[in-house]
Amino acid sequence: MEFSASYDRTAKIVSTLVCLVLLSLTLVIHNITVTCLSILIIVVAYAYSPRGYVLEDGAIFVKRLISSARVLLEDVRDARRATPGDFRSCLRLWGSGGLFGYYGLFTTAKLGKSTWYVTNREKGVVVIAGPKTVLFSLDDPDEFLAAIRDAAPMIAPEPAAGSNAPRRYATLGRLGTIIVGFLVIAAIGTGIFANTYSPGAPRYTLTPQTLSIHDRFYPVTLQASSVDIPNIRVVDLKQDAEWRPTRRTNGFANEHYRAGWFLVASGQKVRLYQADGARVVLLPPKGDSPAVLFQASDPASFVSRIRSEWSAVARNRPNAGN
Repeated sequence: MEFSASYDRTAKIVSTLVCLVLLSLTLVIHNITVTCLSILIIVVAYAYSPRGYVLEDGAIFVKRLISSARVLLEDVRDARRATPGDFRSCLRLWGSGGLFGYYGLFTTAKLGKSTWYVTNREKGVVVIAGPKTVLFSLDDPDEFLAAIRDAAPMIAPEPAAGSNAPRRYATLGRLGTIIVGFLVIAAIGTGIFANTYSPGAPRYTLTPQTLSIHDRFYPVTLQASSVDIPNIRVVDLKQDAEWRPTRRTNGFANEHYRAGWFLVASGQKVRLYQADGARVVLLPPKGDSPAVLFQASDPASFVSRIRSEWSAVARNRPNAGN
């Protein structure tokens, strides 16, 4: 026999918000490590989430994408509907506390240590199997219990009085409210940050040998010896079409600020640090290194200063101060 399972409201809210936060991070940071980690969290959590239950071959099987968990019916000593008291003082030891369900190892004041395969706490079933306490949740708990009693007749039936009365559980306790509230604030905050972040022209440190660009997410230090100093110049992204960014590959971008790796119209991959202005300084490389487009507060003055500072390197002789 097969039994379906669906999420309760809390699981739906937590799953939606966590996915939104993780996907927002991938869009804002656009880093391959963050993207892979976010996708991994979502995929693994969903893979371990109970998809339904099957009663066959003398066992209860929990259907999951990654593998099926099994509880032998011959070990079952008791089975009943879960009550609100079963969930009080709940502490998660390992597993998911709402992301695609509640599964893993938990402990509560009444049940002690228990294994959960739950997606809807309002329709929970407690099964005592040998030394283990296992929680399931099904769209039709009573049919599930009847099937278990038919397969394991040593289980005493539940008292008739109130056995079919609907049970309501608090979908959000204090801790749940805090968690959901935090996720809501995090999702809103991430969205606001992504759309309004505007630090202006990046700060930099220029020495006779290096240029360090102090970006919050994608800082970089350029060696003067790796830059084609005579060809440093100012380009206007509105007029110099070949340097106009066309696609972000690993960086941050909104209407006010762009930083990181971008493809430009010529097909080259560049490092770009641009605030609201269109005039940026082109720092062309020697060899096959990527070019850098950097917006200084005064691009023309910056070009003059960097050429002056790196003049010894440009003449291919040690700096006079060394």
